Amino acid sequence: MAIILPTDLPAARRLRAEGVDVLAPSEDKAVGSALRIAVLNLMPNKPDTETQICRVLAETAYRVTPRFFVPDSYRSKTTPADHIDAFYARWSQIRDCEFDGLIVTGAPVETLLFEDVTYWRELCAIFDWARTRIGESFYICWAAQAALQFFHGVPKHELPEKMFGVFPHRLVRPDAPLLRGLEEGFPIPVSRHTAVREDDLPGGRGIEVLAASAESGLGLVRDRHNRAVYMFNHLEYDADTLSREYFRDLREGRPVPLPRHYFPDDDPARCPAQSWRGSARILFRNWLDEVWHHRAGRKNGHQAMDWLFCGPGPVPVGASLTDMRLEVEEPLTAVPAVLRSLASAGHAPTALKTAKYGTADGTVTLRVDGVGGPAAEALLRHVFDTVPGARRATFRDSQGFGGLVVASAAARSGTGLPAARATNSAA
Repeated sequence: MAIILPTDLPAARRLRAEGVDVLAPSEDKAVGSALRIAVLNLMPNKPDTETQICRVLAETAYRVTPRFFVPDSYRSKTTPADHIDAFYARWSQIRDCEFDGLIVTGAPVETLLFEDVTYWRELCAIFDWARTRIGESFYICWAAQAALQFFHGVPKHELPEKMFGVFPHRLVRPDAPLLRGLEEGFPIPVSRHTAVREDDLPGGRGIEVLAASAESGLGLVRDRHNRAVYMFNHLEYDADTLSREYFRDLREGRPVPLPRHYFPDDDPARCPAQSWRGSARILFRNWLDEVWHHRAGRKNGHQAMDWLFCGPGPVPVGASLTDMRLEVEEPLTAVPAVLRSLASAGHAPTALKTAKYGTADGTVTLRVDGVGGPAAEALLRHVFDTVPGARRATFRDSQGFGGLVVASAAARSGTGLPAARATNSAA
């Protein structure tokens, strides 16, 4: 498709030279339909990373507008200040803006304790902003470790030697939408001194391992509760990125192993091939599919109050009934929990239907006879509190009594039980 970038951004010039369709904001006639992706770029060579991220976003079926930003307190030691001033926003300048997705790159701070990173507190605020304001987030390398620490308290572990090279990854969940089109053993560049262990991942919080390597460990993890993807490695890298890292470390006298499965015949004098380019294109396409579906779902979500006030339709005179609509993570999976919850309260639905508006999220709508008014609200609270993954619910009875129940921030993040709040209104 196309990517929308400032005309004088170095990445725009480089991508145009590669034949990528790059539009200036003034050239784009459908900017409202573009996916707006906030990109927190913490890598030392910002122009290179800008090009890499923009390239994989441009090689999809979507029109994308990236917005690069950094924390307010962030100061780069390797990228000129005038580049950041010209092409980057500070987080405080964009935190009230609407974005469909967020990408956070790696950073050269992985051997530090998280709390010792100078911008750690701001980064935590950005993570919290992402799970409450952003549709889908994609965290890369150290950022993936940092986000897992923030959301779930997962530690990182220092490795005895830098994990370095291009490693084949197996599909742990080949049925996952994010892996659609990827082949078993797909390669990913790896460059890190620390690792997250699978045994440290908490259960029962919507975390799924999607891809892993027998040599380099976890590769890709999905966090459903926080709408986050954790990529511990670097599919966005150029063909020569690992080579440049290797020779840089040699020049600076750092201990560095020869990157495995990278140079032809392990000969650093030979140019490596970019065997992962197709995999990068597929994964980012799949991720943008989820971003797009979530945006469509959010638009549908704005109809919740319209549904509440439209009324239950014609009902017999004197009848007492209540319609309920729950917004849940997996509609079909939620149905048994809804039925059990109603049965425990002595009720059964006279009608029930599900709708799915993304790769997972959707609604369960049901009608219960013989209950209305405050009793209907109490029943909805009971159902809401006992259905895993419930985010929001609306109810309305045949007499015009209705309301809205939402999950607390802790419940949305998977760290606590839902705390219901209702707003009643008469139609």
